[in-house]
Amino acid sequence: MKKILSAAVAAIIFSAGLSAQAVNVTYNPLGVPRMDSSFKTYMDYRTVTNTTSPQYKYIHTWGWSDGDGFMRANGERDLGISDDYYMIALGSYYGTEIGAKYRITTDTGNVFYGVLCDQKSDCDTNSTHQYSYNDDIVEFIVNTDKLDSAVKLFGSANTYMPLNGKIASIERINFDF
Repeated sequence: MKKILSAAVAAIIFSAGLSAQAVNVTYNPLGVPRMDSSFKTYMDYRTVTNTTSPQYKYIHTWGWSDGDGFMRANGERDLGISDDYYMIALGSYYGTEIGAKYRITTDTGNVFYGVLCDQKSDCDTNSTHQYSYNDDIVEFIVNTDKLDSAVKLFGSANTYMPLNGKIASIERINFDF
C-alpha cells in the first residue's frame, strides 16, 4: 500500500510539473527525558511473526539488512532525506503510526534517521511511555545473523559508532505535499 501511495504521489508531482522543492519537509521536536539513554536495545526482525500486522508488512515490504545487520529502509533522496532509515521501535509517546519517520540526534553529534516499524508496549515503558526498563529510548530492529559482534557482546547498539551517544533529540519528520 505504501509503495502504491508513494508511486501515486510521485506521479502527481511529475504530472503537475512540480519538483521535490514543492514538498515541504518539517521536523517536529518531541523531547527526550534527561537520563543516560546511551543503552540501545535491539530485536531480531524475525520476532515480528503476525503476518497480518502492519509491523510485519512494513518490515517485509520495505526492509533490508545492511552489512552490519541493521534492518533499513531507503531514504527519500528526492525529498531531501539522503540517509537510509534504521527500522526502530519507540514508546507510544513518540507516536504509534507504523511508517512514521524520525530524525534522531545523539549527544556525540551523530544524526540518524529512523522509521517506526514496531511499538514498545506501554506496560514495558515508564509512565510517559518514552523509555523501557533499560533506560533505552530507541530499540533497533536487526538481523542477528549479520549483527556486528560488538553489538551482540554488549547487548547494545551504542557500541556501533554511527549510533553512539545518549539520545539528545527526537524529531518527527512530516512531509507536506
